[in-house]
Amino acid sequence: MSHRNSKVIWPALVLVMTGLWLAPLAQESRRNAEAQKLKNPEPQNAESIDAGKKLYQRHCAACHGPNGKGDGGMALSGGEPSDLTADAWDHGSTDGEIFVVIRDGVSADMLAYKAKLTEKQIWQVVSYIRSIGTK
Repeated sequence: MSHRNSKVIWPALVLVMTGLWLAPLAQESRRNAEAQKLKNPEPQNAESIDAGKKLYQRHCAACHGPNGKGDGGMALSGGEPSDLTADAWDHGSTDGEIFVVIRDGVSADMLAYKAKLTEKQIWQVVSYIRSIGTK
């Protein structure tokens, strides 16, 4: 490799390595410490999960897909919906963080549902999402 090529490659390599190092920090910065403290008051039983599934199918499946894989294809501003079966999420994966994301929204793609769903219904959706996610 010539000296001239190394002047181009080294800055690019530094940017890539910095991005890899900072990526976990960026994800951590989107976590919500207050939301992490929230506990799901809904029982994790078949009734709550079934109610959450019905709400999910009505309000969430168009974007997140029928099985929560992020393959519903209806993201509002062209973003990629989250795979709700993944073990790690950009905005945290505690019950409370999931609740707050659904309630308050996080982007032009993931709008707030606080005007469409009651808190109980949001918690039921959280219960359903938990039932389809990684164990």
